[in-house]
Amino acid sequence: MITVLIPNYNGRTLLEQFLPSVFASLDFSQVDYEFIIVDDCSTDSSVEFLRYNYPEIKVIQNIVNLGFSRTCNKGIMVAKGDKLLLLNSDIELSPAYIKTCLDNFVGGETFAVTGRAIDDSAKPQTTGILYKQGLFTIKKYPNRESNLTHFVSGANSLYDTKKLKQLGGFNPIFSPYYFEDDDLSYRALKKGWKSYFITEAICYHKGSASIKSCAKKRKIKRIYFRNKLIFNRLHCKASTTTFNAQVLTTSILPKCCLGQFWIWDSYKDSLTLTYKN
Repeated sequence: MITVLIPNYNGRTLLEQFLPSVFASLDFSQVDYEFIIVDDCSTDSSVEFLRYNYPEIKVIQNIVNLGFSRTCNKGIMVAKGDKLLLLNSDIELSPAYIKTCLDNFVGGETFAVTGRAIDDSAKPQTTGILYKQGLFTIKKYPNRESNLTHFVSGANSLYDTKKLKQLGGFNPIFSPYYFEDDDLSYRALKKGWKSYFITEAICYHKGSASIKSCAKKRKIKRIYFRNKLIFNRLHCKASTTTFNAQVLTTSILPKCCLGQFWIWDSYKDSLTLTYKN
């Protein structure tokens, strides 16, 4: 059995548009499943829509808005399937998506299988991604030789539920969004687990629809850079003190001198959250 898990925030329109494709892919795969949607305190009619149109879906409601990581973790911790398909609400699956991922989920060391998400970006992902741990950054490189990948997207991936729970799910330090799937992928890599990028598994991703609808560009940029700092600080080779000094002198202060004062807020927030964590 697999668990299908979708976090939702004010995504009623997206759910109406894309849920039929998920059920069609489940039918095509002929696999037993449970379906969980964790609603992150939506103010639209998401919950009412689900209860009326999809009574077979288990809906978990957050009392307050928790962000992506904590919302996903609530579903992960109650999941009963031995595999867990985590989807964004703006993902449309091809009929064979789930079956293709399941067919390629082999070996006891496999952590996750992810497919190719086609979107309207200029350079959609077409290969797996490999991490390389540097002194100050975790760098990404395309893997053109095989379907092995280190990075697993939280938007359209099939996970080993037991391993996912063993890692504690997503680190909530990255709330409300960005870099939580990088961090989860890197922690799985350090465990020695393997993940695979399967180009034959096709889905369609509208892309950051819920984020863009509720946050201004400056706020998004501030959170993105903050979480990028946290991710690299947690996983790079340098000590925390050395990392902070390097970032401050090469990135933060030069941008402040150019009038980009938002980056100072990102830096301060990253320090507060890292040490609090």
